[in-house]
Amino acid sequence: MVTGATGPRLGARELADAYGALGQVLHVYEFFEPAELSYANAIRLAPGAAKWPHLLGYLYQQTGRLNDAVEQFTAARRIQPTDQAAAVRLGDVYLDLNRLREAREEFESVREIFPALAQKGLGEVAIRERRFGDAARHFDLALQRVPTATSLHYSLAMAYRGLGRAADARSHLDKRGPGTIRIGDPVVDGLQALVRGERGLVVLGRRAYDAGQYKEAADAFAKAVDAAPTSATPRVNLGLAHLQMGNTAEATRAFQAALSVDPTNFAAHANWGGLLVREHEDAEAVPHLQAALDQAPDDATVARQLVGALVRLGRADAAIATLNRMRASDGDDEDALLGLVILLSDQQRYREALVLLDDANRRNPDRPTTATTLARLLASAPDRSLRDGRRALALSTEVHASDPAPVHAETVAMALAELERCDEARAWMTRAVTAAEAAPDASEVSRLQAAAPRYDGTSCRPGGP
Repeated sequence: MVTGATGPRLGARELADAYGALGQVLHVYEFFEPAELSYANAIRLAPGAAKWPHLLGYLYQQTGRLNDAVEQFTAARRIQPTDQAAAVRLGDVYLDLNRLREAREEFESVREIFPALAQKGLGEVAIRERRFGDAARHFDLALQRVPTATSLHYSLAMAYRGLGRAADARSHLDKRGPGTIRIGDPVVDGLQALVRGERGLVVLGRRAYDAGQYKEAADAFAKAVDAAPTSATPRVNLGLAHLQMGNTAEATRAFQAALSVDPTNFAAHANWGGLLVREHEDAEAVPHLQAALDQAPDDATVARQLVGALVRLGRADAAIATLNRMRASDGDDEDALLGLVILLSDQQRYREALVLLDDANRRNPDRPTTATTLARLLASAPDRSLRDGRRALALSTEVHASDPAPVHAETVAMALAELERCDEARAWMTRAVTAAEAAPDASEVSRLQAAAPRYDGTSCRPGGP
């Protein structure tokens, strides 16, 4: 070590460790770019240390730079051939890159150290190679070793589906859950020991949440609540983790607590409102969804939940106002338009519905659902003064030409009926039924057969109100 007038100067190894330690702190708090630079400096100063390329490879794996991750994990294994955790991570990266031969080699190499992870990885390779029997065997062995890894039931179901064993596939789909097999990786696990304060604990919890480890996520979020009792963010995240575990009472308490410290918190209002909707508590959900939508008028999910709750409560005018607000925010939202048309029609406000559809069709003539809805209203509006059979026929035949679905054939029949071309209308209804039978779609066949008699007789024009 060299010393100077200002004190001792660090040697290359000490400086590498200092850069690496800084990189770890930056990494755990998800400051990825400066963490990458710090790890790169550590690698340059201490090329014989496996820890830094291992951590840099993990950073690249997290951020989707998979080829760079391969390079770093390979370097870590070259320096330290016994780094079996790097082998598992390298196998996972090869899987994501669809480099199946290399992935198989990595998982085979860790059979003795990580048998369950090896079987899981080999199963993933086999299913991508369409070797469904081998895949089922590997996944079954992994589940035998780690029965709590309930997410593997989905993989096993896919293998059985590939084998044509539908009953076994359904059985495992019913058993799937969030449980996974964790990698025993002391290098990466050491990052968690650096977590201090709310931000780091929330980052740690989100990482576990994204991996489907909801119990671990809830534990981290609970610690974040203790670290920052006046912050709403960890409480909202804690509520979401409890929701994933089916603990609705705990989730409710977490959202309530979040709003007690921040009464305007969007995420707390939106998620609690969504929970109340799922619990069929529409009246209680509405104020929370409304509060969330006031802060984020562009949030289509919140808006649709609010509209649904309002409709079920019989508050059609408020639902229409909400949909109009959605369309003001995004005039091309077809779902909002069609929902609004349905509500207006339910309120017998057919002229307004027709104006909206006509405007939307002129701006987006390539949207078949909008065109079909417009054609059906033009053909059969209860207010006959609004009908236009010729335009309905032009719209419906154009849609049917591009998509000869049964409902589109029926729309042509409706337009022809409005024009009193009854023989042609009956022929198109027969075509609609035949198309539904060929699908096959039993419920659509039944619906169309029930509607067909309307087109019998010499006058088939739809009635008024």
